[in-house]
Amino acid sequence: MKDKRHPVALALCLLIPLGGMTGCSYDYPEPEPVNTPTADPAPATTSLPRYKSGQVLKQEARNYAELERLLRTPGTVLLSDVGPLDGPDRGFGTFEKVPAAGQYTVTAACVGAAGAKVFVGQEHPGAPFQPVELELDCAEATSQVIALQQGYVFAHLFLPSPGDTPWTGAVGGVRVSGTG
Repeated sequence: MKDKRHPVALALCLLIPLGGMTGCSYDYPEPEPVNTPTADPAPATTSLPRYKSGQVLKQEARNYAELERLLRTPGTVLLSDVGPLDGPDRGFGTFEKVPAAGQYTVTAACVGAAGAKVFVGQEHPGAPFQPVELELDCAEATSQVIALQQGYVFAHLFLPSPGDTPWTGAVGGVRVSGTG
C-alpha cells in the first residue's frame, strides 16, 4: 500500500501549483482613448528648418535639373526616386511592384558629390539575397541591365559619408525601366 501512495502523492504535489495558477488574474491598464482627427486639422506649429544659404537651394535646384537629364531612360519607368545626398533630409529608399519577370534597366546618377552607392534588388524565399550594387562617380549616369522576377523590387541609396556633412545641394537618383 505504501508503494501505491507514493506516485499518487507525487501527482498531487505537481497538480497543486498548477491548480493555484488557474485562479490568477492579471490587471492590464486600460488603453488610452484615441483622439480622432477633426474636420479642420490644426496648423503645424513647427516650420521647416531655415538654411544659411539661399545659394545652396539654388544649387540643389540646378542639380535636380541635371539629375533629371542624366536619368532619362527609354522604356516604361517602373521605379523612380531621387533625393539629396547631404543636408538635413538626405537619401532615399523605395520599392515598387514588378508586373512581369524580365530584363530591366537600372540607371542611377548623382550630381554635386564625390560619390554614392545605389543598391537594387529583390528578396525571394529560399534564394540568396544579392542586390545589385552600383557605384556612382557623379560625373555621368551608370546603367546596368538586370533580370527581375514578378514581385517587389527595391532601390536604396547608400552614402559613405557621415550624416553631419555640410549641405551643398548634392543629389542622387535611380530609375528602373522596362527594356522593351
